[in-house]
Amino acid sequence: MTTSEWREHEGAEDVNLPAWEDPAVPFPGNVIETWRRSVLEPGAFFAGGPFDRAAVRPILYYLLISILSAGLSLTWGALLPTAQPGFVETLAGIMNVALPDAADAVGSAGRLADFFLTPFWAVLSLVITSLLLHLFVLLLVPGRRSLTATVRTVCYACGPAVFAIIPFVGGLVAWIWGAVLTVIGLREAHRTTTGRAIAAWLLATTLPVAFVLLGVVLVIARVASGV
Repeated sequence: MTTSEWREHEGAEDVNLPAWEDPAVPFPGNVIETWRRSVLEPGAFFAGGPFDRAAVRPILYYLLISILSAGLSLTWGALLPTAQPGFVETLAGIMNVALPDAADAVGSAGRLADFFLTPFWAVLSLVITSLLLHLFVLLLVPGRRSLTATVRTVCYACGPAVFAIIPFVGGLVAWIWGAVLTVIGLREAHRTTTGRAIAAWLLATTLPVAFVLLGVVLVIARVASGV
């Protein structure tokens, strides 16, 4: 049964409410239907959405999808180990601590640490992404909605993260598809043009990269000058 059929059956109010937020749609059907519409029908999903509604439920959906995608990545990491370091290896490298030679055990520990830290990283990513996007929405979009609308957009644009189930290219597919959904969501959430939504996304994405590159250049310059 689709979301619209559930609404008709229950006589719900005629609003474009995501199935995840519709009390008439039971679990796990509400997750599946929300994922399907947000990923495959983003224009219809985001159009006329309740963007001024509290973002508690969207954040829970975002965390659920993040944990699911992390679990899929953990599975593929165990089946198809790569040379990419996990959290344990990265932390050990920063602290200049030698790890045991049991590379498989260390790699498994790193992947498990990454998985259990997923909620923390997911929330941190949501906060930073939403604030950066909304900063440029404020600068570029007249008549925009509140930060809540941006948070809801980011939460419901996370669906492609489950493409982590695809080995090797899943991350790239998820990133590109997620970017498209975010642009569509921003356009609908803040009642603006596609061009302004793309500009806000590009600026929010490139700004952190630019700061990192600037920091690297400054460090290299100081080292080269012997200071």
